[in-house]
Amino acid sequence: MKRLTLLAVMSLAVLMTVGAATASAHRGGPGGPRARGVKVGALVTEAAKQLDVSRATLRAAIVASATAEIDQAVEDEDIDADEAAELKEEAADNLGLAYRLSRTRSVASELGITTGKLNSGFRAARKALILKRIDAAVEDGDLSDEEAAELKEELADAKLPGYKPAGRGFGIGFGEGPGHRGRG
Repeated sequence: MKRLTLLAVMSLAVLMTVGAATASAHRGGPGGPRARGVKVGALVTEAAKQLDVSRATLRAAIVASATAEIDQAVEDEDIDADEAAELKEEAADNLGLAYRLSRTRSVASELGITTGKLNSGFRAARKALILKRIDAAVEDGDLSDEEAAELKEELADAKLPGYKPAGRGFGIGFGEGPGHRGRG
């Protein structure tokens, strides 16, 4: 049983490290607003702490970035004004969607920080959330102290993604296909 739990926690760490890049982008995708293995809300809350800004300030920057992406999609004629209005309303209400639509550069700009600082804050947030899960597994008796120490050692060496996993954005399907310019 402990081996199974250890494998599950290790899998979680791997998912949080590289799995988020495969999350569905279109309107939240299957499973709702999640960044593979971590709820976007929890990630944003922890990242706000790491960046020393309020959660509301970080959330507003993410929504503003998403709105700018939607506006650009209208300008590029990838979506019409009615679709844009619907997406803007949904992004304002759904942090997961806003996160997927947003871009690292514009979120950082909204916050008045560098993309490097934004990425560092999100890396630290991901690490803190993983550490909390490991500690909770020890507290629940699902992991031994030795197994937790091993996982924490592996986590210390892991390259966690910053704001957006694998250097790739989560566009919303605007013009995807041959010749797609991307918005990552």
